[in-house]
Amino acid sequence: MSTQDPQHIPPSRFPIDSQSTAEIIVLLILVWMIAGPLSGLVLSIHSSFAGIISKSINKIESTRNLAAQLLAQSQKIKDLEQKLANSDMELTKLRQEARDTNNLRSLLGLKTHLSARTIAADVISRNPDNWFEQVTIDKGQSNKVQVGSAVITGEGVVGQIVSVSENASIVRLITDPDQKIGVVIKRINQPGVLSGQQKNPATIDFVPIGTPVEIGDKVVCLENGGIFPSEHPVGVVVGVQRDTNGTTLSIQVRPSQNFFDLNHVLIVPPTSDAQLFVKGKNR
Repeated sequence: MSTQDPQHIPPSRFPIDSQSTAEIIVLLILVWMIAGPLSGLVLSIHSSFAGIISKSINKIESTRNLAAQLLAQSQKIKDLEQKLANSDMELTKLRQEARDTNNLRSLLGLKTHLSARTIAADVISRNPDNWFEQVTIDKGQSNKVQVGSAVITGEGVVGQIVSVSENASIVRLITDPDQKIGVVIKRINQPGVLSGQQKNPATIDFVPIGTPVEIGDKVVCLENGGIFPSEHPVGVVVGVQRDTNGTTLSIQVRPSQNFFDLNHVLIVPPTSDAQLFVKGKNR
C-alpha cells in the first residue's frame, strides 16, 4: 500500500477561497434586493395596464350600448312623429268633411227658403293666375244653367255665371274688379255698388260724406236687385276712408264667403232683364 506525499496532492478543479465565497454571497444578496422590488413594479405595471384595458373595454361597450339606445329612441321618435303627422292629416280631413257637411246643410236650408228654382254645384277647378277672379263648377247647359245666374252659399254671395258649356260653367267672383253688385249697408239702409279688389277688401265707393258707417256694419244684397237674393249676406265693413277727391267716402268690405275654402255652391237663375244685361256686357 503506497502512500502519497501530502506535498504532491493535486489542486481542486474548482478552487474557491473564502473571499470568492463572500463575493458570491454579496452578489446574491444584491440580486435579491433588486429583483424583489423590480418584480413588484412589473406586477404593478401589469395590473395598471390590465385595469386601463378593462376600463377601455367597458367604456367601449358602454358607448355601444348608449349608441344603440339612442338609435332605438330616435326610431321611436320618428315613429311617433309619423303617427302624429298621420293623426294631423286625419284630423284635417275630418274637419274638412265637417265643414263640407255644414256647408251642404246650409245650402239645403237656403234652397228650402228660396222661392226660385236653384241648382247645387261643386267647384271643380281654379286657376292660380286668376284665383280671385273666377272658378269652374260642374253644372252647365245639360243642367239648365243660364248665363247671369247668381252663385251663392249659406255664408254669402260668391259671384255670377259668365260662361256656360254643356257640363260646366265659369263663375266670376265678387273679388274680381269687373264684378259689380248692388248692395246696402243694412244698419243705416245706405245703398251702393260693391266692386271687387282681388285679395284686398272689396269697396263701396262714392258714399256721401257724413254717412254714419261703422266698422262691423253688415252689407247685404240690394232688395229687388234682380240677380242676387234680397238681403243675402255680402260682407262686413272693415274700413272707412275719404276718397282722393275728399268729397265722398270709400267703404272697405270683407266678403262673408271665404274664397280659400269654396267647394259647394248654389246657382240661382236670374230674371230675364238681368240675364240680358249680363249677356250684353260680355259681348
